[in-house]
Amino acid sequence: MKNGNRPPEIRINRISLGPFEQRVLPWMAARLPGWITPDMLTILGLLASLLIGASYWLTQFSLNWLWVANFGLVLHWWADSLDGTLARVRHIERDRYGFFVDHYSDTITVFLICFGMGISPIIDLRISLLLIISYNSLAILVYLVSMTRGVFKISFAGMGPTEIRVIIIITNTLIWLLGNPLIKVFHLEITIFDIVGLICSIILIAYYLIFGEIERRKLSIVDPPRSAKIRDSE
Repeated sequence: MKNGNRPPEIRINRISLGPFEQRVLPWMAARLPGWITPDMLTILGLLASLLIGASYWLTQFSLNWLWVANFGLVLHWWADSLDGTLARVRHIERDRYGFFVDHYSDTITVFLICFGMGISPIIDLRISLLLIISYNSLAILVYLVSMTRGVFKISFAGMGPTEIRVIIIITNTLIWLLGNPLIKVFHLEITIFDIVGLICSIILIAYYLIFGEIERRKLSIVDPPRSAKIRDSE
């Protein structure tokens, strides 16, 4: 992207489940009824994130709501992954609009899910807020790289949004099976999701710092100090 005038020209999405998605998503998109539009799928994804957040809040009454959260995560993957794929399959891409709406809705999704977790008994609110901060920090880095180098990178070390959903579904199922047990660590009682949330936050922050420095070094070569440019031209 140059001066923010258009979406990035290079898209990097090397997730572990990439080969599966590359086969399945176009197949599903090609078979959707004509009345379903990419915008409708985006709205469905937002509704799914609201369902997930509400389900987490409702776990204070019954852990069976974790299965509803799992359903919401699958539904969100389906809608969120298919909106852009559907536009490409039908050749109705709206690059700037799609780029904006996709990541605008992602921010809302992260807040709804993490806040729903935080007001539930399965994770400490402070940890869920840390997840929001760390995830959005990495997202900001992705957008900055998109603006400065025209490269949109949404996967890190084989991990992307799809893999994160799978981890959450597995954790939900584990908590349901074990009954959300409290684990003692240095006189503190924490839940399984507290541990997973802390680990994920640390990984996201590490990604932000490491890949941020890598991108800074790349940009320092692509865009050297002006004095160096003058010497080179001489």
